[in-house]
Amino acid sequence: MKLLIFILFYIFFIFSVIGYGILLRKFVGQSITNSVGYSGIYGIFFITFISYFINYFTPIYASVNILIHFFGIILFFYFYKKKFIFTKNELFLLFVVILFSFLFILSAKPHDDFPYYHFPYINMLNNDSLQIGMGNFNHGFRTHSSIFYFSSTFYLPLINYELIHLGSAFFLIFANLILLKKFTVDKNNYSKFILILSVLSFALINIFFYRIGEHGVDRSAQILIILLVLEMLIIFNFKIIKLKNITNLIILIILSASLKPIYFIYFLFFFLFIYYSRKKLKLIQEVIKSKIFILSTVFILFVISVNFLNTGCLIYPLTFTCSDHFAWSIPIDQVNQMNQHYNLWSKAGTTPNFQVVNPEEYLKDFKWVSNWLDLYFFNKVSDYLLGLLILLLFVFLILFKSSKNKFIFTKYLPVYLVIVILFLEWFFHHPALRYGGYHLIALLFFIPFSGYLSRKTFSNKELYGRIFLITVLVATIFVVRNFQRISKEHKIYNYNLVFNPSYNKQFENYSIYSKIIDAKNCNINDCSKGKVISKKFLNKFIFFVNK
Repeated sequence: MKLLIFILFYIFFIFSVIGYGILLRKFVGQSITNSVGYSGIYGIFFITFISYFINYFTPIYASVNILIHFFGIILFFYFYKKKFIFTKNELFLLFVVILFSFLFILSAKPHDDFPYYHFPYINMLNNDSLQIGMGNFNHGFRTHSSIFYFSSTFYLPLINYELIHLGSAFFLIFANLILLKKFTVDKNNYSKFILILSVLSFALINIFFYRIGEHGVDRSAQILIILLVLEMLIIFNFKIIKLKNITNLIILIILSASLKPIYFIYFLFFFLFIYYSRKKLKLIQEVIKSKIFILSTVFILFVISVNFLNTGCLIYPLTFTCSDHFAWSIPIDQVNQMNQHYNLWSKAGTTPNFQVVNPEEYLKDFKWVSNWLDLYFFNKVSDYLLGLLILLLFVFLILFKSSKNKFIFTKYLPVYLVIVILFLEWFFHHPALRYGGYHLIALLFFIPFSGYLSRKTFSNKELYGRIFLITVLVATIFVVRNFQRISKEHKIYNYNLVFNPSYNKQFENYSIYSKIIDAKNCNINDCSKGKVISKKFLNKFIFFVNK
């Protein structure tokens, strides 16, 4: 019975998200037919936007969430009745993807950071309006992600918190719909290069990102960036750089940056479009005047303002964006310390069981490279590279034919060069796969490989059949690996998916909110030094460390 309730609420949320997405796409002037995948991405954006706005004034209560999602369902059926949504082929794809995603969402254990700060942050949003200085309670609160705001809307009566860890599932579902549509429903609209790259992207996110417990906030952003690059390559192929063509790109960049601040650098892609536009000034004017630009600007202001009110930094832990002149600010020396910690962590200078003696010296002049190669590259990166090479060989054997079709790579070169630049930035500053390595390394291989294979493959009709074969094989791998995962979790956690399909309640960490309540009742005279205390200003609590 509990499994059935779990699945029904999950489907309820999916259609609510799509409903909001259709409304937003209609509002910004996009065509809303035949794009259920992008309607889902827009829906995530819109619901997250709403939750940021609401939390400025009130907690995101369960009663508020009921109103949000029932309105989303009403929107979905309204547009469905008006036949504004999708064709029968897209409807079929939607239900197939939902069916397969059930295996993805069944899990005994969420991401490792879930009990540390994901759950506590969402629990705080459901119990408090936006307060000031939350970064003083937990280090994770200093690096909030928009996915927490999106996930906070899944807190409802009857299911309580049992679906709040599923935010990343929605990114995977709608990305799959977008990719599947390109090489099934719309296959005649794209070049062989785009079709092969779409298939490789589909294989990547379903084979390598198949475990929901590994997603956290990082992989959702990387999935969005894969879509972003694919859409950019399509636009460069058609050489039509207009506002209506780049609206999706704006949403993808904004969402990925809101999930993880490190992806603000991907605004480089937006500037690339401006540079290659024939009418630069006109395009800039159109973008600035557009509804999507205004909404996106407000969305980013929400994200940055929450960062600032949590920590005193616009983007934590970038020191130059921080000020410690406010009572709630994280001290600059702590910001620098955490900046160094992130640097060390990504460069194998610190692990759960090891830390270099002299961090400053270790990080100088690429002295970290040899240790990074020993401790990180020849474990995680090398395994990932091997997996990518096996995938490429697998696709090559199915699609290769000795033929000579025309392919002009130079028109895609600007996008590829930006990816190379971003890869170098990743390697020099944060060379960990979770911090952007997965998609960058994959795209460095996928793009030239897709270009080469597009010259050496079958005619369209036979190519489509072979792509279908790859799709079936990828889906089979996804199913088998998730069955194995669920079986393993059953043994380790005594996981019973029928009676407890969600994560175990032991991962619900209420202790931090208890500290928040204590701090609300604690002022300078009542609490000892070093404890978090509070004062009230304009009906908001300001939390800071008693010095």
